[in-house]
Amino acid sequence: MPITFLKNENGKFVKVNTGVENKFGWWNSIVAGDFRHTGRMDYIVGNLGLNTILKASDKYPIYITASDYDKNGTYDAFPSLYLPDRNGKLKEFPYFTRDDMIKQLNSLKQKYPDYNSFATATMQDILSPEQMNSFLRLKANYLQSCFLRNDGNGKFTMIPLPKEAQVSPLNGMVVGDFDGDGNLDVAINGNDYGTEISTGRYDALNGLVLKGDGKGNFKSMSILQSGIYIPGNGKALVKLLDNIGNLFIAASQNKGPLKVFELRRKEKHIPILPEDMSAIITNKDGSIQKEEFYYGSSFLSQSARFLIVNSNMKSIAIKNNSGKVRIVKIH
Repeated sequence: MPITFLKNENGKFVKVNTGVENKFGWWNSIVAGDFRHTGRMDYIVGNLGLNTILKASDKYPIYITASDYDKNGTYDAFPSLYLPDRNGKLKEFPYFTRDDMIKQLNSLKQKYPDYNSFATATMQDILSPEQMNSFLRLKANYLQSCFLRNDGNGKFTMIPLPKEAQVSPLNGMVVGDFDGDGNLDVAINGNDYGTEISTGRYDALNGLVLKGDGKGNFKSMSILQSGIYIPGNGKALVKLLDNIGNLFIAASQNKGPLKVFELRRKEKHIPILPEDMSAIITNKDGSIQKEEFYYGSSFLSQSARFLIVNSNMKSIAIKNNSGKVRIVKIH
């Protein structure tokens, strides 16, 4: 599906066009931040990435074709992608092998009695035009993880993240000014071991920190620079504070150890009340930054709710879900 925005119109959610509804992907996670000091929320959105045999574009998307083929009461779903045929022309071939297809659709065993006959069969050969038109058919034409820039007036622009963020699926993500330069950065947990044997697991990511420049650009930091190293089947990622102001990031790994990282400086913070929804931060140089407070975000996770403050801030206007605003001055 595409990245989808729903607008609350008097309790009813209505889909709105934002300029990115033509990008169909395998989106895994999303995290928000005012990365450009505009007072609007931008987003980092995790996708499958580019380090895969699966290639997708507008002209040559990846498809999923699904139906109760053998009428046994369950749906069977077959992925397909464009590959060169014997003449080098790109055609839509099934992603699964003959043996895997026959497990789901036994009638193919008679139609394709050997591997050679199946090897040249396209999806259009395997399924009739009537079947192709009547079955559930979904596509993906964009696999890059991206920065979703909020252009205002309900419009967004999709910008690919650096190549280091494209080597595996991105799962847990947290946003914060980790290096203290006044601009938001992103820490990322990723990989996926739950793939088909023929695909091989996605395990190239060792955790990642993207350093933001305050203008919507990001630079990948090495493990030595960031200190973040999450080599396993990474899933959730959360931020925590202890009672003396130490900031921690906790990363879960499926069937692996929980990893906890401590930021090497203490942070001053303002507790966030249960009903607080967002804040507008005014800095001493006149720039602003919006921050929203969630109950759960990113990938199956929920960070603690707090607001980090620093010496660059002048005042903070915190709004709750009733629309009331309280002003906090920073001394």
